[in-house]
Amino acid sequence: MTSCELLAGGASNLNYLLRCSGFEAPLVLRIYTRDPEGCAKELAILRAARGILPVPEVIHASPKGEEDLAPYAVYGFVDGITFQELKSNGNPGDMADAACAIGSALARVRAAAPPQCLSPRPAISDDCFNSPLLEQRLGGRERDGLREAVSRWWPQLHSLYEERALVHGDYNNRNTILRQGEGGWVVSGILDWELAFVGSPLWDAARFICYEHDSRPCREPHFSRAFSEAGGKLPEDWPAFARIINAVSAAESLSRPDLAAHFVRELSDLIAAACVRL
Repeated sequence: MTSCELLAGGASNLNYLLRCSGFEAPLVLRIYTRDPEGCAKELAILRAARGILPVPEVIHASPKGEEDLAPYAVYGFVDGITFQELKSNGNPGDMADAACAIGSALARVRAAAPPQCLSPRPAISDDCFNSPLLEQRLGGRERDGLREAVSRWWPQLHSLYEERALVHGDYNNRNTILRQGEGGWVVSGILDWELAFVGSPLWDAARFICYEHDSRPCREPHFSRAFSEAGGKLPEDWPAFARIINAVSAAESLSRPDLAAHFVRELSDLIAAACVRL
């Protein structure tokens, strides 16, 4: 090994950029500190999706870890930038083109068969709505408003749990890597699959536009249009349905005791804004 550099941006796991003799391109060492089971899960997905989706190549892995080291994997480095970086530095044309590429890539995810280790996403339940943590973090009035909104949308929400497609689970600004090709921006890598589950692609579609602002859009309508044109199916009431999907996800997070404190305000505001518009 000639160099080792800790990569910024990892919310829980540790990622190191390695440069090794014998390898022309850099490698990434990923140590699974958040969930030891996540390593085996991600490896199964990457191997199933290789050749179908732009995912990193697995060079070496130890799903059970070694001695005092947590489970880890070594991947080929995916060259490019995140949509988050592009949004900070790019122009509106770049962002629109990149959003189209990310929407098209998401439509292709369902072509990869979910590994048997994946489980369906559990439906939101009364246990979540009755969680003292949810009431404490969100407020009783807001929680009751969300419960009412979920009840109104339940027939549509129920269908999300019935589908059996591969869902990334955290399809966001940081986990889609882009590079500029001859015809514009393309997705060179879809990273961090450890939160994946079986369900509807609409979970991922809603997640990507979760924090889109109507007053200063940078993803829409480009992302959703490209998703549809590449074979993804969106309901007619998509913008509103996306808001309730993201509100459900936010409520589930707010009911978990392991949620980092700095996410509480962000998720509470997301639910409040969604319920006002629903």
